[in-house]
Amino acid sequence: MNKHNQTAPLNSALQLRCEPIECVRIGFIGLGVRAKRAVLRMMHIDGCCITAICDLVEENINDAKKIISDIGGKEPASFNGQDGWKRLCEMPEVDLVYICTDWASHADIAVYAMQCGKHAATEVPAATTVADCWRLVDTAEKQRKHCIMLENCCYDEFEMALLNMSQKGLLGEIIHAEGSYLHDLRERISTNDQGGRRWSNWQVEFMNRHNGNPYPTHGLGPVALAMNIHRGDRMKSIVSVSSKHVTGGDDANTFNGNMNCSIITTEHGHTISVQHCISLPRPYSRSFLLSGTDGFAQKYPTPQIVFSPESDNIITGEKLNTIMDEYRHPVTMQYKQRGEELCGRRWIDFAMDSRLIYCLNNGLPLDMDVYDAAEWSCLVELTEISANGGGAPVEIPDFTRGHWNEIKSSFFIKD
Repeated sequence: MNKHNQTAPLNSALQLRCEPIECVRIGFIGLGVRAKRAVLRMMHIDGCCITAICDLVEENINDAKKIISDIGGKEPASFNGQDGWKRLCEMPEVDLVYICTDWASHADIAVYAMQCGKHAATEVPAATTVADCWRLVDTAEKQRKHCIMLENCCYDEFEMALLNMSQKGLLGEIIHAEGSYLHDLRERISTNDQGGRRWSNWQVEFMNRHNGNPYPTHGLGPVALAMNIHRGDRMKSIVSVSSKHVTGGDDANTFNGNMNCSIITTEHGHTISVQHCISLPRPYSRSFLLSGTDGFAQKYPTPQIVFSPESDNIITGEKLNTIMDEYRHPVTMQYKQRGEELCGRRWIDFAMDSRLIYCLNNGLPLDMDVYDAAEWSCLVELTEISANGGGAPVEIPDFTRGHWNEIKSSFFIKD
């Protein structure tokens, strides 16, 4: 693991504010399935335009151009080839580089984009090594540019309502939380065609080479925000174990375990459980569980909430819906209806992108910062180190360099 100087004298990027951008000019790098959806969304968001696109596959470039032209947009500059992404980052007509490439390339592109004076937004995880997480932090601090990881699950309705409730103190002190990514992806694992892919199955290739949790952020992100990680507390250490791997049918993949389970301890003595499994026939779940001194909430398999002292009074159904409506987050109220009209069940992506553009338009700190990106992504390597060591405790770096207790619950700044 990288031995980085955690006390390096750089300027903190906490609550970073940059000059407002009236119209955010976006350059897309990587135009696969998720990126094409993002191109469509951005064409319906005020305050931005798409000025450049890049992909190694010419068909993907043509698809993106058609999406833009069908909605009446101006044809963007286009790049391909191995160095096309660099040429896009160097374009003066780009303010934000939106990265939808394979996991291993996220950090390199985000770092170069910031070095070129652009803000960076990257799909998850933002990096796959601790060293690359530090590169993201160092560059964002030095260049004074935003680097956000596009963790859409933080914008889901239940999670946002519970974030609102937790910040208002309804659950008391949150002692324990759980997040996961449990998703039966055996079909996707066994074929490269699922979802219209035109590139190598790099996700499977990565998991064949690595142990641990390669995709921790969907589960961890929402609970980390609710527990004010680097906004009053910090993740301090982790232990992680992986099961053996059992293949099914003709599955030739040699993953280092079907299931990974990890426990994080925070500076204040709270705990977070994170799990990952995509190769067993389990119902979909991100867990999302918050257990506090005054209440308990859980999203999967059945949304429910409990308030002290009536721990036997489990609130579900319509009564729960009434409570959720009362604490519905303002971001949900602002973006869900329009997001559903455009994206259906993927409206959370629309909310995420809309908030990103709104903050850049108005010179506000982003909802999630480079420290979130580093803290959540570093688990990719740290879970592997711990699991390879038989569940040995591993220290989690303080990417804020001691500033984790200086701001409180600053998520979703309005003005």
